[in-house]
Amino acid sequence: MMKTVPTIAVLIAIACFVFAAAPAAHAQAIGAESCGGTPTPNTYCSWQGSGAGVTIGPSSCQNVGSCTDLGRNVTIGAGSCDANNACQDAGNSGAAQIGDNSCDANSACKDAGSDGGSFTVGSYSCPGSQLRYWPGGGLACDNPGSCNGPHSCENSGDSGGSSTIGENSCAGDHSCYQTGESNSSSIGSGSCLNYYDCFDAGFDGSAEIGDGSCIGANTFSMNAACYKAGMGQTAIIGDSSCDGDGACYQITDGYNAKVGNNSCDARQACFEAANSANFTKGNNKCDTINACSI
Repeated sequence: MMKTVPTIAVLIAIACFVFAAAPAAHAQAIGAESCGGTPTPNTYCSWQGSGAGVTIGPSSCQNVGSCTDLGRNVTIGAGSCDANNACQDAGNSGAAQIGDNSCDANSACKDAGSDGGSFTVGSYSCPGSQLRYWPGGGLACDNPGSCNGPHSCENSGDSGGSSTIGENSCAGDHSCYQTGESNSSSIGSGSCLNYYDCFDAGFDGSAEIGDGSCIGANTFSMNAACYKAGMGQTAIIGDSSCDGDGACYQITDGYNAKVGNNSCDARQACFEAANSANFTKGNNKCDTINACSI
């Protein structure tokens, strides 16, 4: 007994030292100059639970409310979500992966990938006014940034849906808004650059849009390209297609549509083309004004 009491005391002392000396585990990884530069969670950044699956790169989420109520599985790159409510609720009860210099506009990626959904957006895209795209000739970008129009990718992949967006896409005001909500959408690079282009694409349906496609006028929704393409139906659009004011506007208005490469490249070409039956066109088709429209 004389030896037992000191032994127990030593063990208790050692245990207390180990617990006291163990560093506190960081639940999330926050880059330099992000989230207001103050301890998180705060009014810039907050999340569900401990935030163990949250990673935010440097110089991101720099506005109050820009990254609040994030989900448990969210990755944000460098220089992203720097605007009012830019990524608020992103991946909440879902998942979101946001690249560098992305979602830098008011409500640009708000609610994206939430409520059981999935949202992935690439890096180094451009606002439409700064992107120069030549089909078959590549991209030139002055100032990188993805989903950089107001509300551009808001609600994308929401409500159990899936939305994947490539580089240099979805740069206009409300472009790619609600894409893939409740179902699925996939948008390539250099696509959907202007005002309302690809709005509701794949909403409660399916939309697959290639590279350099669905580039309309930067004016109002009737001139938007691929507006509501695949909403409630299935739309498959190839590369460098549906480039023109109102091109492929509501192309799946009642039925499914499939367009090849370099097709429907003119003002209101393939406008509501699947209005009365399924619509299929191959490569290099319907490239004059109002071609293949109802």
